[in-house]
Amino acid sequence: MHELLQLSLCLLAFNCFALAKFNHYRDVFKTRPSDKLSKQFLIAAWISILLSLVLSVVQHNGYGALLFCGYMALSVLILMIFYSFKASWVKIMTALNITVVMLSGLFLTVF
Repeated sequence: MHELLQLSLCLLAFNCFALAKFNHYRDVFKTRPSDKLSKQFLIAAWISILLSLVLSVVQHNGYGALLFCGYMALSVLILMIFYSFKASWVKIMTALNITVVMLSGLFLTVF
């Protein structure tokens, strides 16, 4: 369950990095992002990526950084495929990803 949370946080972070850029945001939402919204996406992205790194290192000790690199690579691959072929599905994927992050975080606190 920890691995799913770490991967989801990486995916969320790189999606926020992408949505902070004008072209990707326009492809998904068909409008121009405001400067404030772009900054909010960047802040959320940095928080998510750093949280994923910390969780990986804490959970897996020496192998945490290596696993984190793998989570980053997989996240970028998934996003590259979505943005290249079905940018309209990014909204759905983002909603599912946020749900997974919340549920896995809730599950970890309960158990």
